[in-house]
Amino acid sequence: MFIQNYSHFLMSKNKLFVMVLSIFFISLFLTIFNSSNDVFAITDDDNNTNDGGKKFQLNMVINLNTIQPQNPQLFKLVAFINGEMQTKIVDVKKNATLSKNSKITVPFYFDKSNDVSEINVGDEYFVCGYIVKRIGNVNASSNNQLMPYDCNEGGIASTTKDSIGLFSTMTKFDEGSTLYQASLNMPSPADSNKNNKEVKITLLNPLDAKKIKDLDNVQFTAMVKGEYQIKKINIKDEIKKSKIKDTLKVPFVFNSNTDIGPVQIGDYYFGCITANDYWSKEHSECEKRFIQHLDKSNDLPVAH
Repeated sequence: MFIQNYSHFLMSKNKLFVMVLSIFFISLFLTIFNSSNDVFAITDDDNNTNDGGKKFQLNMVINLNTIQPQNPQLFKLVAFINGEMQTKIVDVKKNATLSKNSKITVPFYFDKSNDVSEINVGDEYFVCGYIVKRIGNVNASSNNQLMPYDCNEGGIASTTKDSIGLFSTMTKFDEGSTLYQASLNMPSPADSNKNNKEVKITLLNPLDAKKIKDLDNVQFTAMVKGEYQIKKINIKDEIKKSKIKDTLKVPFVFNSNTDIGPVQIGDYYFGCITANDYWSKEHSECEKRFIQHLDKSNDLPVAH
């Protein structure tokens, strides 16, 4: 009887041990799984890095050496490729890995083709980075100052992968700051329009440029201060409807208040045209300028 009870005790003890061990391994697995997903700004595209080669990888490289005096903690990053826009927020302190030369590499993944176009060697693209929070400081756009930013553009050299840098210099921000400071001293009526709730951008496209008048479905994209809008237009129908003869004008109206601060004179903005039959050498063409007007439209010729 004693032997039977003892055997039963051993079996119960073994079952208890197995149960505890199972719970331990399940908890460990869940911890590892959650930790592997706790990285900055994960999107659905980030989890499809291979995907049978259907994704184009763009590595955005941020140089912190140039902007050390700004003590950046949070960045808002914007990338445009092939008519598609993506944004990410990166926290330098919590979830960014610095290289030995104080650089951060942030990957973006784009579909190689969509309902408008497919990525082509020579396509133009752009990226922008905005410092939205400083370490031990308030939001960078407070105190009525132009927030630090940088933008860059490139031409796709491979339909698989590319890299582009930000904050290698502060040239664009310095030029934008000069425009901004000059605007503070402008007399009325410009002064009275600094509190406008809207910012207007108009993309200008000559109909004889690369024969865009012969295109059916074309996508136009405008971006300012990390905000973007996309419009798909059938140019042939637009020509018939508006009876335009020389230049197609595509207007965009943005709310001047964005999640990273108000749009101000001196902010950088982009405009792009995308279509599969736009031009054999590129399916996307982009141009850029500084915002110079808050009281009227900022015009930007895109197609050439």
